[in-house]
Amino acid sequence: MTSSTPANVAPKDRDLFYAAAVAGLRALDRRDGSARRFGSDADTRWASFKGALNDSDRIDFLLRDAAVTWGVGFSPAEAFGLFGLAPDEPFGPDWQPLSTAAARRSFEGEATAVSPDELGKLMGVTGGSVQLPTITASTRLAVAGGTALVAVARTFSQRSDLSWSDQVLAVATTPAHRQLAGLLAILTGAAARTRLTRPADDLRAALKAAGFAQLDVAVVSPDAEADCADFARRAAGVA
Repeated sequence: MTSSTPANVAPKDRDLFYAAAVAGLRALDRRDGSARRFGSDADTRWASFKGALNDSDRIDFLLRDAAVTWGVGFSPAEAFGLFGLAPDEPFGPDWQPLSTAAARRSFEGEATAVSPDELGKLMGVTGGSVQLPTITASTRLAVAGGTALVAVARTFSQRSDLSWSDQVLAVATTPAHRQLAGLLAILTGAAARTRLTRPADDLRAALKAAGFAQLDVAVVSPDAEADCADFARRAAGVA
């Protein structure tokens, strides 16, 4: 292990993070109706000022920019729990960037629409269905597990009367589930980033920090971490 690789981030997990983050960046371009990040115009802008920088640097610049608004979906620090960094620092000095060749491939091809299910599959969420409660614009949900996150996001992406960033609290500790929760805000058309928490003993303080006074229902899937499932159920008042 070299000093440039955070001790708790395996190369395969880093590569998955980048693959999902690039899908999120492309989703942002589609959502914004722009070619700000990908495409010939973006390539031309990059070529005009890149100097000695390469495509790996370009990807990280894009992630830094997106992380300001969308947080964990584009921030290794928030996804992997790289503690001790400034709030506006998504990488840290020990983060190992994507290889130049892999980064270059990220800019090839045409962007296609990505659904919550397709994003989940990319990130290893592949099976099972989740029974959802009746969801109205006033329902507040604690959601734990990748399958549960995808199922709830599928519903929110299909209904204009629901607001992911106002109604959903994602409870996750694994990097993939945390990043997935963050990126689903984009796919559901949310106005702001996903509200996200880790399990905590002080339930009331955790909810307050996430911006919720109360939650109405827990949606938990079998792939949820046990402590996340328990926290979600307690948060929604489920025994």
